[in-house]
Amino acid sequence: MTTAELILYATPAGPLADELAGVYELISRTQPTTAQDYPPHCTLTGFFHRDADDIARIVTEIRDTLAAADPRPSDAVAVAALHQRSDWVGLEINSPWLAGVTEQFVRRHTLNDGDDPLRPKDWLHVSIGYGSGHGPHTIAATREFDHTLSATWDVGLWRRFADGSFSRLGFDD
Repeated sequence: MTTAELILYATPAGPLADELAGVYELISRTQPTTAQDYPPHCTLTGFFHRDADDIARIVTEIRDTLAAADPRPSDAVAVAALHQRSDWVGLEINSPWLAGVTEQFVRRHTLNDGDDPLRPKDWLHVSIGYGSGHGPHTIAATREFDHTLSATWDVGLWRRFADGSFSRLGFDD
């Protein structure tokens, strides 16, 4: 049995995603934080571990959950603000729709004996910088950041590998 480390993310696409990619690149060159170890995303669940043979079933559960949640309202995900604290900078997300999709996925997901439970997140956000590396370079990188740009949001299952890399496990995988 091969165990896979999985997580449910909502990832932006479009102008906002392009803007985030530029900020991540700038921060990675100047003063990277651990936020840059992940793709730009809004976390919907914590990491969970499953048998790799269950991935296709889990993708189907997500697909079915999203189909039941459609049609997606045009304002399903709103970036409420670019926010800075002493230990974090990022985008605050307001989305009852994403919270509902996550709740429905948790209900739909089949747990096998020994599976760790799904842990839905209640603080929706996109981290740009945090932790001990968060500092003036991270804040400077966000000064010109336009968090009001449009985006579509893709809900998907992601896998983290032992080397720290990620792969989105989509409908074609």
